[in-house]
Amino acid sequence: MASVFEREENAYTLAVQAGLWGYPLAHRIESWPPTLQARGAGHNYFHRFERLKTADDRFVVTPNNLTIDAYALTDTRNGPVVFSVPQFREPRWFILQIGDAFDDVVANVGGIKAAMPGPYLLVGPDFDGAVPAGMTVVRMRTRCGFAGARVQVRGEHDLSAAVDELRGFHVLPLRTFLEKGLTDPGENYEPFDFPPLTAPEELAFFDRLGAAMQFLLPIHLDTTDTFVQALASIGLSVAHGFDWNNLDDSVRAGLSRAIPVVEQIADVRWRSVGQTVNGWRGNLAGGRCSYDFALNAANTKYQVGTELAEEVVYLNCRVDADDHPLHGGNEYVLHFVPGETPPVTGMWNLAMYADDMLFVANDIDRFSIGSTTDGLRPNSDGSVTIHLRHTRPDDPAEAANWLPAPAGPFNTTMRFYAPLTPVLDGSYHLPPIQKISP
Repeated sequence: MASVFEREENAYTLAVQAGLWGYPLAHRIESWPPTLQARGAGHNYFHRFERLKTADDRFVVTPNNLTIDAYALTDTRNGPVVFSVPQFREPRWFILQIGDAFDDVVANVGGIKAAMPGPYLLVGPDFDGAVPAGMTVVRMRTRCGFAGARVQVRGEHDLSAAVDELRGFHVLPLRTFLEKGLTDPGENYEPFDFPPLTAPEELAFFDRLGAAMQFLLPIHLDTTDTFVQALASIGLSVAHGFDWNNLDDSVRAGLSRAIPVVEQIADVRWRSVGQTVNGWRGNLAGGRCSYDFALNAANTKYQVGTELAEEVVYLNCRVDADDHPLHGGNEYVLHFVPGETPPVTGMWNLAMYADDMLFVANDIDRFSIGSTTDGLRPNSDGSVTIHLRHTRPDDPAEAANWLPAPAGPFNTTMRFYAPLTPVLDGSYHLPPIQKISP
């Protein structure tokens, strides 16, 4: 029989693995209820945000103001869910991202694949029913997930047309679709009925994980998945969630030690991902972590819901060319030599954020600048210079390319929509942000 020490160490070792594997699942128990309550997404229903984001929007960090969006939390426990993607009236960038509760992207419609209109049937891991004629099946390994639709807006003059396209995206239960056809089912923010949490604070993470397993995973994993089977020894199962009452003190002690280590591993893994070049840092590993448990935990902690890199790449910069923090008391330029603007087949865009990662109020209501910005002026030699500063430049040409900064610290994020190979293989580097004054 194992000693008390051995039982605690075995429990600790397995609990660290469980914590990394289940980090995204446990996060859902915390994040989905307030998301529904705040109407950040609908429950098997697209909640649409039909205006471009501004400095007044404080709900989501690192917003963009190139797209209008619609979000849904998907629930296949009572049957499949239908997505409908419209045929656009004119070419414009869009993407419908469908993900599971592990934060893996299971399907993209649009994006680099261009328009693919039609009905899609989202099914969970337990589905074995008939598929209606003409529907493309999308299968996810969890019973619930998320979806986001984004539609490009080419400025305020284009907003009405973009809203019309966004309203063409629908999500609804299959049973509703079969009864009523492709109709808007009406607003639905009904909360998920997650199992109750009762464990003491030192075991609270595993209580959330157990509830998530019980709610989100198929029951057969208890007998068909060797890793899930092993979790029974620390009280975790799909059938029963987290049975903490029947754990002895040595196992509880091992579990209580595990989560601080899980957080440390996630932090280390996050720092190891991607690279920093010329002050720009990015992570191209989102949306497809699969069995890299530490990476999935890190992505959930720092950039949940990330797209696949071939669709959108995000690079963030907080320092100038001399590695000094960016500050609105200085004046900076981001200069692209001829032919070296970001290589994309979609669009590129540079957004300005204050330290809270939200947009900055300014007199011209400009929160980002890029390839689709009306009036962006190249220099006579074909180069492009973007001016980052708090005060408006006196020179009209510089003012045309001005991205207003706050008076204090700031950072910027470059978005590459449909990036080309040089971005994905790391051979393309953004230039550093150069301080020019004072």
